[in-house]
Amino acid sequence: MDGEVSLKLLGGRNMKTMTRMAMMVAVMVLAVTSVGHAQGRGGGRGNPTMTILKDSLKVSDAILAKADSISKKYAEEMQPLMQAARGGDQDARTKMTEMRAKQTADIKALLSADQQAQFDKIMAAMPGRRGGGL
Repeated sequence: MDGEVSLKLLGGRNMKTMTRMAMMVAVMVLAVTSVGHAQGRGGGRGNPTMTILKDSLKVSDAILAKADSISKKYAEEMQPLMQAARGGDQDARTKMTEMRAKQTADIKALLSADQQAQFDKIMAAMPGRRGGGL
């Protein structure tokens, strides 16, 4: 009788079928999270500016290295401001906006006039970006 009750609770499926279904679900979840992480949606967003410089503008490795060091410098400086902004500090938010504008200007200074125009166009087209800032 216990066997009949457990089969009814499982919708008439046997244990082998249930195990197979659980494995398929686990594989699908792993695949989706792996793709999401590879696209920058998982553990972190990545740096869209570096992607634009490399893939869309095809800048040299030297410019990429300089832009990366600029980004890292500003990221370090913004860290305490980000924590303050999470706490509701509006002044910190304003300072972060100003720092992002400076970061953008510093990176754009590495580019030719044509590349700067193309960079501005790409940044303006990105969802969630206001005024082309980083």
